[in-house]
Amino acid sequence: MPKERVDRWQHLVTIAFLLDESPPERAAGEVRVLLQSVLEVFPESIEPVDDFEAYAVRRLAAALLRALEASKGG
Repeated sequence: MPKERVDRWQHLVTIAFLLDESPPERAAGEVRVLLQSVLEVFPESIEPVDDFEAYAVRRLAAALLRALEASKGG
């Protein structure tokens, strides 16, 4: 069983606080940047069999980023 990566979860909590403190007019841009940071902290190499929670976070962040990018263009 892999060792728990507390830094990943701390990163998620930190970005939640950053978003809470972000002015509304800058929030959308900040979300994109912060979602990119989640994709860096939870790399593509994560396997669902080995670390399902981290895999789920990565999939969600990637899907949210794609949805934001699609809505920005459309």
